[in-house]
Amino acid sequence: MNFEFRIPSEGIIFGPGKLSTAGILVKQFGKRCFIVCGKHSVKSGLAERLQALIVEQDVKCDIYDKVTPNPTVEIIDEGGCLARAGKCDFIVGLGGGSSIDTAKGIAVAATHEGSIWKYAMDGALITDKTLPVVAINTTSGTGSHCTCFSVISNNATHQKPGMGSPFIIPSLSIVDPELMLSVPPDMTLATGFDAFAHAVEAYTSRAASPVSDIFAEKAISLIVENLSEVYRNPANLEARCGMALADTYSGIAINHAIVSLGHALAHVISGHFPEIAHGDALYSIYGEVLNFNSKAMPEKHRRIAEMIDNGNKDIVRAFQNFFEAFTFDNALKKKNPGKKKIDELAKDTYTYMKPVTQLNPVENGIDDAIGILENSLR
Repeated sequence: MNFEFRIPSEGIIFGPGKLSTAGILVKQFGKRCFIVCGKHSVKSGLAERLQALIVEQDVKCDIYDKVTPNPTVEIIDEGGCLARAGKCDFIVGLGGGSSIDTAKGIAVAATHEGSIWKYAMDGALITDKTLPVVAINTTSGTGSHCTCFSVISNNATHQKPGMGSPFIIPSLSIVDPELMLSVPPDMTLATGFDAFAHAVEAYTSRAASPVSDIFAEKAISLIVENLSEVYRNPANLEARCGMALADTYSGIAINHAIVSLGHALAHVISGHFPEIAHGDALYSIYGEVLNFNSKAMPEKHRRIAEMIDNGNKDIVRAFQNFFEAFTFDNALKKKNPGKKKIDELAKDTYTYMKPVTQLNPVENGIDDAIGILENSLR
């Protein structure tokens, strides 16, 4: 029962229509702003809408729209150079987790020497010189708007670590569920599953606390209540609010209790197969991860089972019963990796992702990862 719990942020502004307050809220951070987003935010007009709100407050504002899924070292380093050259005072991440993670990386790259990779992988010190980050998320799943982590991919090394620092937690997050109404069902499902996995892993992590458990439990409950509805009726604003709140709760939970084996494996899978969406990488292995972990923390696993499938105490069966109603791509199974690739994925899991695997409720190693991967492909 010994734990610490902090939320070092200016605040989370939540609710439909809250984007309209963005200009007034962000002007506290300076006179030069750098919006980080993907091409879709520009094509939809959302980036220009946000830019106009900020410019109205006499803040100079540039847009960097090169974010891609699984953002790379090159994108972040380029953005950092541009933000530094523009003498930006703060960074705004607009979009899904990739945009917010990129914004966090750029906030570091713009104020620290060398490539972001040495901070993500080599343990170089991230300091308080990091620019403030404002997060405005348009999906519900990654939790990046309330965590101190940024996931960065290196396509040359096939590695996808999570860079962590208290200095990259967003200084302000604006969560407007109206921005999520146009998210298509496949992305809604992939990001929603990520939020589910965050909550489950935070709840069963060896770093869990009574406070993080509250957020994780509520996140699972909200996902069970709302995921089916937003998957089938994307324009249901009430259900979108429920999923946005679940994403926020699970993000707070993992900011304190971290994740475990499921995410460690999924990061490595996406590192080797960057075209596989993170949520789908998770789903492809999650039944086997739960089966492996169910031997530990029986009370917590029973609680999860009952939350997702009322009356069911078996976590694996409950998981299957709830998620069989959804259509996942299961791209890993389509890749059909052979023995050599499976061994490579398993070994990589215990290199840069090893600290995460050590938070798993069941002790594990390379042979266990191989077993999970092989069973997931059957």
